[in-house]
Amino acid sequence: MATIAVIGAGLAGLVVSHELARVHDVVVFEKSRGVGGRMATRCAGSFEFDHGAQFFTARSAAFRAFLEPLIEAGVVTNWPARFAELRRDEIIAIWQWGEEHPHYVGVPAMNAIGKALASGLDIRLDTAVRSLTRSGERWVLVGDGQERLGEFDWVIVTTPASQAADLLATTSIASAAAKARMDACYALLLGFDDPPDLSWQAALVRDADISWISVNSSKPGRQANSSLVVHSTNAWANAHVDDDTETVRRHLLDECREVTGIDMTGAAFVDVHRWRYANVDRKEGDLFALDAEQRLAACGDWFIRGRIEGAFSSALALAGKIGREIT
Repeated sequence: MATIAVIGAGLAGLVVSHELARVHDVVVFEKSRGVGGRMATRCAGSFEFDHGAQFFTARSAAFRAFLEPLIEAGVVTNWPARFAELRRDEIIAIWQWGEEHPHYVGVPAMNAIGKALASGLDIRLDTAVRSLTRSGERWVLVGDGQERLGEFDWVIVTTPASQAADLLATTSIASAAAKARMDACYALLLGFDDPPDLSWQAALVRDADISWISVNSSKPGRQANSSLVVHSTNAWANAHVDDDTETVRRHLLDECREVTGIDMTGAAFVDVHRWRYANVDRKEGDLFALDAEQRLAACGDWFIRGRIEGAFSSALALAGKIGREIT
């Protein structure tokens, strides 16, 4: 049995941990207060927002098989949204998402998936890993306060690429993270006492600085009051990633008014969340990085594409490879 440290409790970290913990002693370190990464949900009074990943699809047989027990447990379900494609303020097309090509969400919120996968794992929340150093044949993890977090046979880094690059800077697999570029995204969160009059529940937006609008409260299992989640384009977020929150809020509200024809400045709740590492363009190449001799690895959606299934595929492939290396 090997001791394995996994850094990051997003989907990739949870999947690789879940697979390896069947046989090995796995400890997961997560710098934030919760698990799931961008499968995140924020509650604000009577409002609730899935402010990261909005939904996901399942293309591979492996991912569909992975989802089956979560669907049976009621943690994942299809979202039969009325979906629109918009070009600025014009509706190009509108149709109903069906069962033949499911668009999955977590129930009763997107973060329910991470919580379900975390069950039974040894996860240390609010614990940031500052550095990795070798001590003989083992890795020593050091925290933000220079405290020693433990010694491990293996280390697997599953954080976003930029954070992974910092941790792996002096290691043999540093280049894998260093060359990956992740895009930013802003999420505008709007809560309403009186729901806005929209003819759709989810919309892809073109030719604007916002790319997505969803009626979050229309997703299955939601009990909260009317809420909208609006995502900026990656291009606009990259160009304005260090702008002050008020400037971003005003611009995204202006874009919402231009696209929907509705002034949403009077919403009962308005806030902005910045995702500095939100997405990555489709990549061709390795599904993960691994130095078996040094017992060091990295995985995540940034090896493939910024989608939930990309994180799963990268983590599953790495877990299988490490399992074979150890045995």
